[in-house]
Amino acid sequence: MRAVTFACLLILALIPIVGPAEAQPLPQPVVMVIDTDRILKEATVMKNVREQLDKIRTSYQGEITKEEDELRRMDQELGQQRQLLSQEASQQRRQELQQRASALQVKARTRRRQLDQAEAGAMQKVRGVLVEITRALMTERGANVVVPRGVLLALDERLDSTAEALKRLNVQLPATKVEVPKG
Repeated sequence: MRAVTFACLLILALIPIVGPAEAQPLPQPVVMVIDTDRILKEATVMKNVREQLDKIRTSYQGEITKEEDELRRMDQELGQQRQLLSQEASQQRRQELQQRASALQVKARTRRRQLDQAEAGAMQKVRGVLVEITRALMTERGANVVVPRGVLLALDERLDSTAEALKRLNVQLPATKVEVPKG
């Protein structure tokens, strides 16, 4: 316990005490505004991502629908054969059908999760590039604060760098591959 107290006192003794005369004044805020919602809506890369996600979603939905149709067909077939089958055979086929239905539900949830993860991965890439572009614009414009347009009630349009950020994003990242995780 004494060692801990001594270590804390030693650390405090080593920290220089900065008085009011030595403190550096805060810089004047130079504000830059970015409308990220507009950028994510209008960017070429986001249109590309949405198209890829729609194709994947359509493919998954087709796959699930095909299996659902097969289950319905098997259920109807079982209903027609019920009187021809023994009770034990009928019950066994009903269990198999329920197991396939449960497996299909798991598969559908897995596909939705994969699609969500694919979208999140693509968004992470886009946001990473947008952050780089925003930092470059901050340096060029001498800004030290970036404010999202969505939180402002009014602004001088000269502070808005959305159009330039969108233009640069379209040039720097016109498309990205949506990668669906396995599993």
